[in-house]
Amino acid sequence: MGIAVMAKAAKPDPALTGLTFRERVLLFCAASGTDWQHAGVTGETVTAMVVKGLIERDAVGHLALTDRGPTVLRALLPDL
Repeated sequence: MGIAVMAKAAKPDPALTGLTFRERVLLFCAASGTDWQHAGVTGETVTAMVVKGLIERDAVGHLALTDRGPTVLRALLPDL
């Protein structure tokens, strides 16, 4: 009988595991230009994402992903 060796799972990125459903929706809205309010995202969620450094407001006040946002968003998507 051989001994089964289990590989340690990579630790998930805290930015991913710590995101709520609404925060994930907000990332998709900001990336696609979708109206986040129409999607049911609250202002509190926007504030949380600004604090987490994933969302910012552009010069005219629209939500935009920060430099870190696309990396987190891509990690949420399955490999296609």
